Amino acid sequence: MPHAAGIDAALVENPWLGLRRSGRYFQNAETEALFARALGYARAGVCVHLAGPAGLGKTTLALRIAQALGRPVAFMTGNEWLGSRDFIGGEIGQTVTSVVDRYIQSVRRTEQSARIDWKESILGQAMRCGQTFIYDEFTRASPEANAALLSVLEEGVLVSTDGASRQHYIEAHPDFRVLLTSNPHDYRGVKASPDALIDRMVTLRLEEPSAPTLAGIVALRSGLDPATARRIVELVLSVQRTEETQAPPSMRTAILVARLAAPLRLAGRLSDAALAEIAADVLRGRGLEADAVSLEAKLATPTTGELAQ
Repeated sequence: MPHAAGIDAALVENPWLGLRRSGRYFQNAETEALFARALGYARAGVCVHLAGPAGLGKTTLALRIAQALGRPVAFMTGNEWLGSRDFIGGEIGQTVTSVVDRYIQSVRRTEQSARIDWKESILGQAMRCGQTFIYDEFTRASPEANAALLSVLEEGVLVSTDGASRQHYIEAHPDFRVLLTSNPHDYRGVKASPDALIDRMVTLRLEEPSAPTLAGIVALRSGLDPATARRIVELVLSVQRTEETQAPPSMRTAILVARLAAPLRLAGRLSDAALAEIAADVLRGRGLEADAVSLEAKLATPTTGELAQ
């Protein structure tokens, strides 16, 4: 297929070379208001819990808050197999040392000592060193395992009852901060959070961003121009509004469509038919009813929603 006029051959071979991302985080009044609140709470020493459906950027926001705090980050992901030793630490073996004294040939003296080897947990190290501890999807771990956080969030102390531990408790460094994320309880693998734990944090519930914010995020994450990003967002939202939709597509859906469309856009070959075909493939992969013909017809219809110019 011949190259589109005015397109550099090297960029057509590797179109991602021409996609520029001005930064990792999209910023406007909507996103900055949420970020400022969360950062203010974290700086005050309160545990910040970011809750909401998957695909809304909870982890990304937590990382951005941690970056603003300016401390090293310790990252941990919740899972059903986590136990108390994953938070407190545990014994990983023993080191045995033997000394044989044969200074006098006819006399042999042997000394032997054993030392328990202890591995400090990620949480313990973060507390001792004053790091920002990000616990992603913490409700996927059992309430029994997460109970270790109660004393950490209330008194700033991690208590160990294991006799092999070198320290019976670790007191948190003044710069130690905790950021949590979680999905709704009706998601598979998610467990309810104990009230005693929820009472020790401030919970910010993230919702689907507005259409202009979503378009800005899509443009930033994909490298597409704002106009094309707006068309993709409007197309995805039009499917989301249909009555047949059981589970609305997340922000990730629009971003994925944009990333797949970006090389064609850069090469000058992103037609409405091609964009509709990409969107149909992505939406059907999300279990939604979508076909390229109907989506192409939507693209041909002038925008009348929030993103209309």
